[in-house]
Amino acid sequence: MMDFKYIVLVAVVFIGVSNSKAQDERKFIRSGNNHFADSAFLESEIEYRKALDKTGDSFEAQFNLADALYRQEKYNEALEQFQILAGTEKDPEKLSKIYHNIGNTYFATQKLQESLEAYKNALRNNPNDHDTRYNLIAVQKLLDQQQQQNQDQKQDQQQNQQQNQDKQSQDSDGDGIPDEKEQQDDQGRSNPNQDTDQDGIPDYKDQDSDNDGRSDQQEAGQDPRNPQDTDKDGTPDYRDLDSNNDGTPDKEEKQQPQNQQQNQQQQQAPSQEMSKEDAQRLLNAIQQDENELQKKLRKAKAAQQTKTEKNW
Repeated sequence: MMDFKYIVLVAVVFIGVSNSKAQDERKFIRSGNNHFADSAFLESEIEYRKALDKTGDSFEAQFNLADALYRQEKYNEALEQFQILAGTEKDPEKLSKIYHNIGNTYFATQKLQESLEAYKNALRNNPNDHDTRYNLIAVQKLLDQQQQQNQDQKQDQQQNQQQNQDKQSQDSDGDGIPDEKEQQDDQGRSNPNQDTDQDGIPDYKDQDSDNDGRSDQQEAGQDPRNPQDTDKDGTPDYRDLDSNNDGTPDKEEKQQPQNQQQNQQQQQAPSQEMSKEDAQRLLNAIQQDENELQKKLRKAKAAQQTKTEKNW
């Protein structure tokens, strides 16, 4: 009998505490709702947390807390709270509201694809939710626009790349150096009228930009797209009058090898001029050789005739 009274008493006390907690919970929720209506979202968050401290499983307190976090732009915390509810709630109507707000939260963080999937889940639980349907259509349009913009941007990039390649491949004077390169000064700044030798012909049309007697193609080096700069003074050879900085202008250095070559050819080639005496001696020698040859031929012919008479 004593044991029975004790159990009942404990049960009554538990119920009494539970009712008291429920009353406190409702009080904090109402206070939170009032703050929420006044846009005092931080204060409403505090009140909803107090309500949850009393029971810990109030759907209304949890849902409203997530909303208050959302309104404060605490999107990660709000999303976490909504997802906890989505993992425990079974009621389709409540699930629809949860997923609707999950979609809103993803949308606020520009995660459009995740937002779209959340709205779809909301409609699966409540196909008649017109607000969710409207949001879903709006997000789908944004995704389509984004995809089109990405395609347009990709196409523009490809066109720009092709234009750059075409521009780089243009070589008006055929010296191997792209026009784009020759239309820049030594600091790399664009200057379509760059004219190194001031002859009125811009470099990109001039096959000898520095007028040193050496063609730009020759001075450009093995990679004309990156013209060589022998003396590393910042001026490429095809614009540098003394490309090796040896004190002798390139124009003179060009002439020196030619003169040397001409001298060598003159030394190697036999003299074509002959004096009158030498010419006469040469003719006499040729005539003497001819006389000797005729003499030998007559002697050979006579020997042949003698042999023939003996055989007969």
